[in-house]
This record gives sequence, structure tokens and C-alpha cells, in this order.
Amino acid sequence: MSSSNKPTGDTNELAKERNRVAAERTLTSWIQNCLVLITFGIGFEQIFYAFSQSSLNKYLLINLQLSRLIGLGTIGLGIFLLGLAVIQFLMQVNSLEQTDYLYKPLRFIDHTIIVGSVILFGIVAFFAVFVISTQSK
Repeated sequence: MSSSNKPTGDTNELAKERNRVAAERTLTSWIQNCLVLITFGIGFEQIFYAFSQSSLNKYLLINLQLSRLIGLGTIGLGIFLLGLAVIQFLMQVNSLEQTDYLYKPLRFIDHTIIVGSVILFGIVAFFAVFVISTQSK
């Protein structure tokens, strides 16, 4: 691409501003999802405790420990993903401030970390719920 075809001036600045606002919307969405994960983690133990009290489970101690582990894991996952989202946002904003800005799509490793961590948590939660349900029978 020759230098005469590059967008300059107002056009380039408006495009950067649109990208910056899009990055802010994406960060806001990630904050919302991470807060839901953290809130679910906080409430999971209490919900499970109330459920255990109603069924008078003989494995109550084990179940409460597993529910506490799931709750803390969810809180940790929410905080971890929130940290990743903030780092990604800061990287995007810093690249937008460069004079020679070039759009770089999200790297494969970023997708892998995010999707992998959510899948890993899902597997652990599924396994824990399966163990809890088999112990309560």
C-alpha cells in the first residue's frame, strides 16, 4: 500500500476512536460476564448449603467442601478472566496510540487461554456435581 493511499488526518483519527470505543464496549462486556462468574461463585456455596440442609445429607462435610471449592474456583476464574480482559484492553489502547497503528486481530493464544479456562472450569464443576450427586444417594 503506498503512502498516498493510507488514511490520514481526520479519517484515521475517527477510525482509531471507533476502535477505542469498540475496545471499551468489549471490556465492559467482559466485566459484566466476570462479575456474573464472581457472583455465582459467592452464591454457590450458600445455595448448596441450603439444599444440603433440606435433604439432610450424610456426606454434608464433603459436599460443603466441594461446593466451597467450586465457589472459590468460580471466583478465581472470574478474577483471572477479568485480568486477561483488562490486559487485552490496555494492549489495544496502547497500539491505537501508536502513530503507525496497524490492526492486529486477537492472537490465537488469547482465544485458547480464555476458551480453555472456561472449558476447564466446566469440566471441574461437572465432575464435582457428579461426585456430589452420587454421594448423596
